[in-house]
Amino acid sequence: MIKSNNIKGIMINARDFRVKRDDLQSTKIVEKTYSNQLLDDQVLLEIDHFSITSNNITYGVVGTKMNYWDFFPTDSDYGIIPAWGFANVLKSQHPNVKAGERFYGYYPMSSHLLVNVDKVSQMGFVDQSEHRQKLPPVYNFYSNVQTDPSFTPDTEELNSIYRPLFITSFLIEAHLVKEKFYSASYIIITSASSKTAQALASLLAHRKERNDLQFHLVGLTSPKNTKFVSDLGWYDQVISYDFIDQLKINKKAIVIDFAGNYNTQVELQSLLTENLVYNCLVGIADWKNLNGNDPKFQKGTFFFAPTYAVQFQELWGRSEFMKKVGVTWKQFSDEVYSMISINEYDGFQELEKLYLDMLNGRIDPQIGNIVKLSHKDS
Repeated sequence: MIKSNNIKGIMINARDFRVKRDDLQSTKIVEKTYSNQLLDDQVLLEIDHFSITSNNITYGVVGTKMNYWDFFPTDSDYGIIPAWGFANVLKSQHPNVKAGERFYGYYPMSSHLLVNVDKVSQMGFVDQSEHRQKLPPVYNFYSNVQTDPSFTPDTEELNSIYRPLFITSFLIEAHLVKEKFYSASYIIITSASSKTAQALASLLAHRKERNDLQFHLVGLTSPKNTKFVSDLGWYDQVISYDFIDQLKINKKAIVIDFAGNYNTQVELQSLLTENLVYNCLVGIADWKNLNGNDPKFQKGTFFFAPTYAVQFQELWGRSEFMKKVGVTWKQFSDEVYSMISINEYDGFQELEKLYLDMLNGRIDPQIGNIVKLSHKDS
């Protein structure tokens, strides 16, 4: 845990894990310092751990276009990719945030985060740092783990891995329900082994059971992951990308695309033609194959979760929104707990290895990956 000050006792040593914005394969660890003397309403958080999933790769790939580099800005062409996790208050100059309190939220891949605290409530606070005020507010809220019953010491790692991805899937499902599933008979999910796809498949499978819905849920995945995806038990049919042409569909269909693979999109569009009633673009797990020049290709509809979060909070009210999320999250987390294993990576050197493995597709979907920073090389 980094708490070593200099001789005068006024600086706190820290580290960032940074990635070159235009070359995600290029990384470096940067040493820096924070002043031990905070300004009014400033809080210095010491980051304990966070997860890394394909979602973090998406943040890097679209970092410039979608402003993800702006959450934790640097003064170089190397930026910081955000991650979801937990941190403890190291020092506080806000009267309602105390040293030692623990918060869940959107953190840099760093040892520390300095925030300007505002709108403190029993549930948490908002970071009102100037550079974050123009960014989606859902990313700026930090939850106090002592007051949120969904956070327990036993489930913290599961929350880091799945909770933000689950909320994206919750919003996709809510949108589909609102649109009456576009009257579709098929829902096809690409990158079906990914964590966000797992959450969506679970939500849709359980909704089918509760409401006696008749749509057919199809998971597309790589050949090496077909058994894992089938064993999840949520999909009606699992097909590897090599055999997309086995899909014989002459009814309305929805595609939820977490892969971003251009050629897969072309194949699906050619197969479904006018039966494709909603082509929802969510993730870009296959970031190396995003582009092509097929004249038949048509861009789908990008799903930006923060926009839909605001929409449904306004529709239902924030309290009801949080209740719905809480109920479905509890069901999913109880279910998935026994389906995955959790690997822990210790410190910045292991973070670098994990990041590059995730970037280059060398990750087992049955494993959830957590990076702990308050250990040997921090």
